[in-house]
Amino acid sequence: MKISIVIPLCDRRNVGWKALESVLSQDFPRDKYEVVAVTGVGNAAENEAEEVSALTARCNIVVHTDVEIDDVASEIRLYQAGYQRSTGDVLFFVEGHTVLEKQCCTVIDAYFRLHPKSAIAWAPRLNYGESPLGSLISRHNMQHELRAMENGLFSFGATNVIKRSLLERLGGLDQRFLRFSETAVFHRLLQEAVEIGRIPEPLATHYNDMSVGHWRKLVMSMGEAKCNYYNALLARDGDIRTRVRHGLYLQANRAWVARLLYPVFRTAGTLFLALALGTWHIGQGLAYRFYVLGLGFTDLSGFCRARIQAAKTSAQGA
Repeated sequence: MKISIVIPLCDRRNVGWKALESVLSQDFPRDKYEVVAVTGVGNAAENEAEEVSALTARCNIVVHTDVEIDDVASEIRLYQAGYQRSTGDVLFFVEGHTVLEKQCCTVIDAYFRLHPKSAIAWAPRLNYGESPLGSLISRHNMQHELRAMENGLFSFGATNVIKRSLLERLGGLDQRFLRFSETAVFHRLLQEAVEIGRIPEPLATHYNDMSVGHWRKLVMSMGEAKCNYYNALLARDGDIRTRVRHGLYLQANRAWVARLLYPVFRTAGTLFLALALGTWHIGQGLAYRFYVLGLGFTDLSGFCRARIQAAKTSAQGA
């Protein structure tokens, strides 16, 4: 069995090249796993090309794309490019800010040897954040991971290992859904009643410190991706109420409503995030409640922005 680790060289946050270094430094036979690094174009790619050249020279495959590396919405295109060039039987998607445990590949290999009929497995992550924002993101990630222990999950963030044969049967990665494409894969897993196995020990540490501006771009991009996904389901099934966790998304899916709500949600998201960061030193429980509200409203503002843009595109094409 050969493992393919796909790593886009973007969104490194404050970890430098530790993520790529950790991928290249596994205590596992080098001929039994491959490293597929994916890069793109833009200021970050140009400025860092010389700095990273010694590391990429150690990768099995380096995929050069025309994707804007600084655009947070481009992540799925980078994963797709790496996935297409990879050759392993098992795929492990990681991020530029996920630092792998040294025995990560050994643990993955042992899992599939012990469970040869399993086609996918999930493992928890360690979360690291020193700043108030980073610690709030870490807390929220851990809440998601607790739910994943009960219900399963599919993520590109160094938590899931999946056999190529299963991912191909599920239709691969759908680039229409941007940052929500991993949820689309998870929903297909649920539809086909695929059992997600469990690897008990963490495979990586996820680094969460970032600027507020970067956080906002990531969250709004997720909201935009949800708009794409929900409307694709709506076009196919005609009803998405059972798939949408909050009714506000249904209300905002009408263009005129989205225009009204966009500035409200954008302002509310900014306000509640500021409250979360401002109260973090006073009480982290209270700060987290504000954070969840800030996250939700910012996500909704991204959804509205995408819905507005879709209406404009439709009107121009009419």
